[in-house]
Amino acid sequence: MKNIAKQKPNFPEFYNLSNLTNFLKEDNEEKVRKSLNKHHPSEIASFIQVLNSNQRKKILKILKKDFNSRILIEFDPIFFENISDEIDLNILIKAMNELDSDESALIFRSLSLKKREIIFSRIKKKNRTLLEHNLSLPENSAGKLMQSELVKISKKFNVGDVIDFIRNSNNLPKIFYDVYVVDSNNTFCGSVSLCKILSSKRDINILDLLKKNQESVDYRLDQEDVADIFRKRDLTSVAVVDGNNCLLGIINIENIVDVIDDEAEEDLLKLAGAGNQSFYGATLKVTKARFTWLFFNLFAAFFASFIIKNFENTIANLAILAALMPVVASMGGCSGTQSLTTAVRAIAMKQLTWSNSLRSISREMFIGLVNGFIFSSTAFLVTIFWFDDLKLSLVISLSLFINLIFGSVFGTSIPIILTRIGVDPAIASGTFLTMLTDIFGFFMFLTLATIYLI
Repeated sequence: MKNIAKQKPNFPEFYNLSNLTNFLKEDNEEKVRKSLNKHHPSEIASFIQVLNSNQRKKILKILKKDFNSRILIEFDPIFFENISDEIDLNILIKAMNELDSDESALIFRSLSLKKREIIFSRIKKKNRTLLEHNLSLPENSAGKLMQSELVKISKKFNVGDVIDFIRNSNNLPKIFYDVYVVDSNNTFCGSVSLCKILSSKRDINILDLLKKNQESVDYRLDQEDVADIFRKRDLTSVAVVDGNNCLLGIINIENIVDVIDDEAEEDLLKLAGAGNQSFYGATLKVTKARFTWLFFNLFAAFFASFIIKNFENTIANLAILAALMPVVASMGGCSGTQSLTTAVRAIAMKQLTWSNSLRSISREMFIGLVNGFIFSSTAFLVTIFWFDDLKLSLVISLSLFINLIFGSVFGTSIPIILTRIGVDPAIASGTFLTMLTDIFGFFMFLTLATIYLI
């Protein structure tokens, strides 16, 4: 068996576009089709996303006859929304009929209102019903993630009945690993793995094979909470139920992987003050998303400048202070950013809460203390070697020591406090941290310099 992880990617066109670009220029549709169709839909989607508009339209036209519906699912959601009008209507209808209910709903929500109306009237009745149900569910809920295609059996069945049911059914999911057991009122009783069924005797009642500690989630539960359940309990799938414990559908691990990926990307963008905007987002929307925190940062920078201005006599008398000021502020900011990133991620993973916040802050303070001692000692040696001034070296090392400690404390405290007052820490923490470490660092350094050097 081939070791896929060690193989070099067999998709040279993705990394070197010259071959396919030449094929497109030559209008050699056959070579383009053969080159693309032998690769996974995710690779094809990634390739299409890096093309310019004209090349993309040519590719979509070439692939029209045998278009793999899964390519649509592999597109970045914002990218797909931007190009959805370029995709042939028949391709979209085919995808809506072929894909699972959760995937077809995802595609449908990205389409223009005009295309929605046409497609909704032309897809199969069963798919139309499933789509209507999905669209009626709360946004970002477990219900939006679930697929309605599953193997549902009566609790009265024995193993033989289940095997016969699966063998004779014409309405099974393409891939499934568990069967879901319900009573006559559709109340969820539990699930049984396909492996367990096939390895058991035919006369054993299906209830005797139910998984222990069976999990289910309410359809209204937030998607991030569902992802947290999957993470903590190592699940591959989970049943989705309503308030009466009636089975509505299931969520598979592949759905949750996307949620975890989106969650991590969202936190990363927010920490950078870039908002929740995709790489493919509209330019004006991205500009607007970044404006707020750039404006706040400008205000913070002017405030830091105001602090410095109050010490202009100190700086005028000892100009070398201006060269060393960035060292203190930068190191404090770096220490704080490390703590902040750890804290924001821990809050998102529900590892850091208000109840254990004091312990976390104390730990970061100790880390800042150790790093502060090491780097302030280094700064002392560099400064005394560079300027041959003992007092100046002591001032820079003491300022750096204090700011590294406070940077670590600020980096952990700010996300905790923001979470406590109901503000998303990923959005606001970075700007607050930069402001505080700059102001505190400049103030501490210049105050000590005024006291001991002037």
